[in-house]
Amino acid sequence: MRARACIKCKEYMIIHADNPLNRNKIDFFERKHHLHTLITVDLEEIKDQYQIIKNNGSKEPSNETTNS
Repeated sequence: MRARACIKCKEYMIIHADNPLNRNKIDFFERKHHLHTLITVDLEEIKDQYQIIKNNGSKEPSNETTNS
């Protein structure tokens, strides 16, 4: 599974490639972090070090990753 992550804020969003609503959420995430360094990585690389941003924009601890 892939994720879009902000290195400065240590936050990420899971990428669901076949979901157009998720694309809108990723676009919003990128606009929010537009002056920060953003990367696309495998989720396994960052899930223990970064916080997930749920689809509604709220944060949750990275050890509670859901398939929202």
